[in-house]
Amino acid sequence: MRGLGLTMAAGLALAGCTTARTEPQSAAAAAALPECTSGAVGTRQTAAIGGSEMAYRVCAGTLAVRDAAGVLLAELFYTAYLATPKAGHTRPISFVWNGGPGADSRLLHFHALGPKTLEDGALADNSASPLAASDLVFLDPAGTGFSRPASDAAAARLYSTTGDLAATAAFIRAFREAYGRAAAPLYLIGESFGTWRAAGVAEMLIDDGVDVAGMALISGGIPLGEESDRPLMRALSLPNRTATALALGRLDPALQAEPEATLAAAERWARAVWYPALRDPAALSSDARAEVIAGLARYHGLPPERIDAETLWISPRDFRTGLLAERGVTLDIFDMRETRAEDAAAQAAEERAVIAYYRETLGVRDGAYAGIEVDPLPVGADWGYDQAPITEESLARAIAGEGPPSPSQPWTLRAMRKAPALRTWVAAGLYDSLNSCAANAATVAALPADIAARITLRCYPGGHMMYDAEGQAERFGSELSAFLAPESSDP
Repeated sequence: MRGLGLTMAAGLALAGCTTARTEPQSAAAAAALPECTSGAVGTRQTAAIGGSEMAYRVCAGTLAVRDAAGVLLAELFYTAYLATPKAGHTRPISFVWNGGPGADSRLLHFHALGPKTLEDGALADNSASPLAASDLVFLDPAGTGFSRPASDAAAARLYSTTGDLAATAAFIRAFREAYGRAAAPLYLIGESFGTWRAAGVAEMLIDDGVDVAGMALISGGIPLGEESDRPLMRALSLPNRTATALALGRLDPALQAEPEATLAAAERWARAVWYPALRDPAALSSDARAEVIAGLARYHGLPPERIDAETLWISPRDFRTGLLAERGVTLDIFDMRETRAEDAAAQAAEERAVIAYYRETLGVRDGAYAGIEVDPLPVGADWGYDQAPITEESLARAIAGEGPPSPSQPWTLRAMRKAPALRTWVAAGLYDSLNSCAANAATVAALPADIAARITLRCYPGGHMMYDAEGQAERFGSELSAFLAPESSDP
């Protein structure tokens, strides 16, 4: 089992040069904004956010993460956006990361939450950025972006679930101390595998006496450990698949004609018929089995012969490869409506814009960006899922597209029990093969009432990166902003 097994300390490290190009500004305006630490490059910028021009400071630098013996483990790179608080108020601070494991923070940073996001290969003002509600710190985990483990031995410790959680918690403690933000309401925002990081780090910080105001869990479900009712969670994957089949025109014309009614009927059928069948398929009579297969074919848009008559389960991989099998097309894992290969030219333009932002706008000089300037590091391939055992069954589920090779820990439930004021915001996309809006709702409904009351669910007509779906960026940003800045906090 790979993990740190150590209490980690962190200190500041120099990243890049200490000067950067800045916009012309008045001395009063510059003085009003928070300053970067001496170990980060900084510049003042503005963007049109929430209908008005907003000034903010960008700080790009690294923090050195060390173990209890003082051994350097990693230089973790961050991009922080800091704004001036209202008089008498303390602005919240939100730490943001993506998942993978092995992903840098580019998606949430430059597609959803940053004050500048990518439009047609160039950075433009993001009117929906939650910077209006909270300061934002985008973290690149070890081995991604400009972040690097200090050695091969350190990488073996950090490229694991427990090691990653400990390093992230150490980074947050160090950042809050370095920037004098220990009293600021603290939020943790993670996407996909990053939801594990958010929930696990929340519990770790709470155990260390740190107040955590909230977690935003995006496209990763709700980390609660092993599924207590896997047949129900599997059955409630049906609405996502029915929505996909509707979008691709694969259902019976009568179902296609009334999409909203069809989605509602699919969920009712999943609960009333598919769920009990999945719980005990061997108990079904031949007629009942045939009825279930007919219903699965009807709501999936699949021919009956593609359905396993024994288990009555259609895995995410089987659905993605089967719906358009006659065309030799596999549906995209993140947005099942998509069937085309990634646009290489558009991807290259985005990468050039990101590097120009760091090198030219912010003045970051040192290091090489993994995945753009140099090849990606094998973080995901080397990852140690040491938070729970990998079994033959859990590995088979992962291969079939049902998530990581071993379950999470019940971090979310434990953190919310330990911190009675902790709130959680959960977002999912209707066309994501990895998550289910209906399953999230059922999961929350089964939690203790005092926990469920502090969880906000959001479902978007998009995929894993629902903010990339047409018309969803504004809604996603505004709803997350409302979570980060409730009436008791200053926007």
